[in-house]
Amino acid sequence: MYLKAFLSVILTCLIVSCSSDEKTSGLIGGEVDSGAFVRTLGFNNSDVIQGDPTSTFSVNLEVQDEEDGGLLDNLEVFAKFKDNTPANGNLTSQEFLVKTISSGSFITGPIGLPRFTLELTLSELLSATSISNDATLCKDQFLIRLKLNLTDGRSFSVDAGSSSTIIGFDTLFSSPFCYSVTLVDPLGDQFIGMYRYSSIIDGPIGPTFGQPKVVEIKRGSSVNSRTFEANYIVSRLNEPARTFNFLVACDELIFGKNQISSFFSWCRPEGGFSFGGPPILLGPDTQNSMVNYDDDSTFELQFVEGYLGWDGDCDFGTTPVRILFTKQ
Repeated sequence: MYLKAFLSVILTCLIVSCSSDEKTSGLIGGEVDSGAFVRTLGFNNSDVIQGDPTSTFSVNLEVQDEEDGGLLDNLEVFAKFKDNTPANGNLTSQEFLVKTISSGSFITGPIGLPRFTLELTLSELLSATSISNDATLCKDQFLIRLKLNLTDGRSFSVDAGSSSTIIGFDTLFSSPFCYSVTLVDPLGDQFIGMYRYSSIIDGPIGPTFGQPKVVEIKRGSSVNSRTFEANYIVSRLNEPARTFNFLVACDELIFGKNQISSFFSWCRPEGGFSFGGPPILLGPDTQNSMVNYDDDSTFELQFVEGYLGWDGDCDFGTTPVRILFTKQ
């Protein structure tokens, strides 16, 4: 299987960049001729419970290279602690190697490519980054970075100096090479059920998800993640509703980063308004919505259209949006 794809999307990532939020490296929208990818097949658990050393981040991976996984040597897993609650001192760490997964640890998947389930306990992450459990608080994070090493000497990752290209979720290869694992206090059934959404602050084209509508909010890929389905305001008529996600982390609602509004853009690179340009990305604002765990009757999601400037060539830049959800 020759590694080649024509991608109409740029990037969408449920879990965050492994570098800073000010830029996204390796965005692509064109042709990939060769290389290797660590495809994200799906999350078994995307966040960990603060204070529970056995709580485990788990993701199913698949490796693809120019020889259908025949070039796989090993996969290195790195971790960095990001202190998002510096009131008790800024304990953000350097990046450390957590483990190296040899090619022999992979199994052959149903389409002939190597597969592996990566699991990292909170205890393992704390030990690797030399952070004590008592020093962590809800909303702190571990940034997990993967480095794929091939037998021909090439390596692919997101660190500066690597030769890789990031391909995000909802693309053919779903290969961001990085994940952000948030520490949370576990929720029960809050923020689940039927909700009616309405726009408080419209996006640049109009209400981001169109006119008010009742949707079902479900539990996502962790005990605190939530998802709902909606159509972007200028989605094509035959385009199915897309799944959007947010995380309930203590007193904040965190809208997921790099979420594609639609696979089609309203604008064209050469100007004018019609489908044809790159997708518009949605992502968190510089401040998150505040929330009360004990009252899920109404809440607001605060995010932006044109996340990190990816506005689909519509030239509106990054625009704040607020959506109100009311339980039915």
